Amino acid sequence: MRIGAILLAGGRSERMGRPKESLPLHGETMLGRTLACLTGVAAPILVVARDAQQALPPLPPEATRIHDEQPGSGPLGALVTALRWLGDRAGFAAADAAFVTACDQPFLTADAVRWLAARLGEHELVMPRVGGLLQPLCAVYRLAVLPFAERLLATGTVTPRSLAAGASARVLEESEVRAFDPSLRFLQNVNTPEDYRRALGGS
Repeated sequence: MRIGAILLAGGRSERMGRPKESLPLHGETMLGRTLACLTGVAAPILVVARDAQQALPPLPPEATRIHDEQPGSGPLGALVTALRWLGDRAGFAAADAAFVTACDQPFLTADAVRWLAARLGEHELVMPRVGGLLQPLCAVYRLAVLPFAERLLATGTVTPRSLAAGASARVLEESEVRAFDPSLRFLQNVNTPEDYRRALGGS
């Protein structure tokens, strides 16, 4: 099974008030920090921007920038765009998979990506659930979910969370996630200025 990576970078950062992907954090941008984590773990690495006009920090050679085919269709639209690219351009088969994240989880680790991928088994996706909430942007999806994702998108659904209800999904409950990372640090999001200030105090 091949494992690629999809990094969603097309959000408007409305709660932050400025582009999250360009925020500096411990000598790197938020986007660069996530890309460094993914390099060597997954290939190819796709960065999904909302359009050609969106400014992003410089990307390493391992990353390929693509643009959302349906801007405004939320994370599910960006995921569909990227899964199609992996099938059409990278030759991924239905059984191959991609780890999906955004640029606002600065404490994601390569070990966490490997741990999630190792739990996919025979399922079409693996997704953590913490605090009662599914975490669709720290999950692994086989390309086999693409037809279902396309159908959901056509109904106006914008979140990949809905895939867990209709695909063959392995949901990792909080106790299992905490057995890997008791602090749940790899899932920590940076969505607001206060989140960012806290992240700056971390490492």
